[in-house]
Amino acid sequence: MGHVDHGKTSLLDALRQTAVAATEAGGITQHLGAFVVGMTSGASITFLDTPGHAAFSAMRARGAAVTDIIVLVVAADDGVMPQTLEAMSHAKSANVPIVVAINKCDKPAADPERVKVQLASEGLQLEEMGGDVQVVEVSAVKKTGLDDLEECLLLQAELMNLKARVDGPAQAYVVEAKLDKGRGPLATAIVKAGTLVTGQHIVVGSEWGRIRAIRDMVRKLAQQATPAMPVVLEGLKGLPRAGDDIVVVETEERARMLSAGRKKKFEKDRLRQIMEDRPVVEEPSEEDGPVAVRVEMPIVVKADVQGTVQAVTDALKTLNSPQVLCLTNVVHVGVGPISQSDIDLAQACGACIIGFNVKTPPGSVSLAATKSDVKVQF
Repeated sequence: MGHVDHGKTSLLDALRQTAVAATEAGGITQHLGAFVVGMTSGASITFLDTPGHAAFSAMRARGAAVTDIIVLVVAADDGVMPQTLEAMSHAKSANVPIVVAINKCDKPAADPERVKVQLASEGLQLEEMGGDVQVVEVSAVKKTGLDDLEECLLLQAELMNLKARVDGPAQAYVVEAKLDKGRGPLATAIVKAGTLVTGQHIVVGSEWGRIRAIRDMVRKLAQQATPAMPVVLEGLKGLPRAGDDIVVVETEERARMLSAGRKKKFEKDRLRQIMEDRPVVEEPSEEDGPVAVRVEMPIVVKADVQGTVQAVTDALKTLNSPQVLCLTNVVHVGVGPISQSDIDLAQACGACIIGFNVKTPPGSVSLAATKSDVKVQF
């Protein structure tokens, strides 16, 4: 975890000798990914790679909730930044220990000691200052310090006595979900304890299904998933939400009943949340000064994965400015390609149809309208 462009994915690439960062739009990670990295010691460590952009705060919170150790990546030439502090807060909230990796130590402007002082001033108890937080200086480009990082992670795991139950029903969580045109709803999951087996009936959040196939992160079929193994599950009847827990049940009937009960509860909670979030607007008078323009925006949000839908939806709620009071009304959210029904719904609600892709640097993201001359600049 860490601030955008501090080299999280590049560091992971160096560990597993791949080039994921080059394939991400704009060079920044937009999805929460899970990977198993074989270390030089022979041990295997499962990494969750979380986006660093401010819009993906909820995704980072989910990452902190399902991991055992957080690697806080800080650029040696940039220092502690807003998302660095946010990642520290997520770690504290989830009660997960931190190992600090100071990246980009190969750069001329690198100053690891300054970064350590900044982290200490923010309340992080570094080991060399009498605390228990290990710090490693690394370079993803030069591939230096990687063995030291591995040693720190394995030492932390040993100190925590990290062990998981292998036998019995699985305890697992969804880290990402998407719709595939040929395979239907897919859930990327991490097993925390027990074993998931092909053919089991499961309830995932408010959805249910029977595991039709388990695939590892290189799409190879597996009969089961054991602790710390990231897998993609096929066979769900609907699309779960990122962060949902996975419950194994004995029969299809039990899965249906549990799913139906959860759906009723989630819908009740959703309606209550809508009422609580509805803004109370007092119409200003001209005597109070310049009057802000009030704009009501019906919005339909579609994205490739469920986590991005949530991030975009959360970001849309913060579009107000002193000049414009924006009342966003998200009428529908979904995962997958834009369909004709989405377009019909947007037109019926009076919403502009806008295509969105992160291909510009953070802080300069464009939304280019496809059926109007509207262009919004963040």
